[in-house]
Amino acid sequence: MERLDGPGCVTISGEIAGLYRQCFSVPPWYETEEDFAAFPGKLARDAERPGFAAWIERDGHELVGVCFGWPTPDDLSGNAIYEELQRSCGPEAVAGLTRGAFEVVELFVGPGAQGRGIGRRLLDAAVAGWPRAWLLTSPRAPAARFYRALGWRRVGALPERALEVLVLRRGRDVA
Repeated sequence: MERLDGPGCVTISGEIAGLYRQCFSVPPWYETEEDFAAFPGKLARDAERPGFAAWIERDGHELVGVCFGWPTPDDLSGNAIYEELQRSCGPEAVAGLTRGAFEVVELFVGPGAQGRGIGRRLLDAAVAGWPRAWLLTSPRAPAARFYRALGWRRVGALPERALEVLVLRRGRDVA
């Protein structure tokens, strides 16, 4: 496993975009060609966020897994996801969920590499040292069962996007 900062992640964005296409062109995701074309630009913008960090796993030279995210900012205004989260769950609940938390934005493992513990290792590395982490996923995705098996719990939903909000709490934050 290798940890990358924003510039390091952008350097291999072509590889990451290729793996993203493999993982998100199948149900329940059905990303569009426009989504795939936009992914490298989105990744470049994400990589500029304060605290951005990524972890990758290779099998030889082939990229087989990626996880990235950042500490959720204190100011949640001006971001469609955060605003939808606040409409759905309420501002106080969202503040309790996101304050001091790591936001797992993407975790994907190539179809041929799944079931080998790669996703778990990537996710563990991403949230290590954080008392709380959160993410969004489709409740229909196999990943939802994976997260729950690792102790992540559903705390809300984004009905406009058909996603659920999962959180991992540890230490004194478990309540």
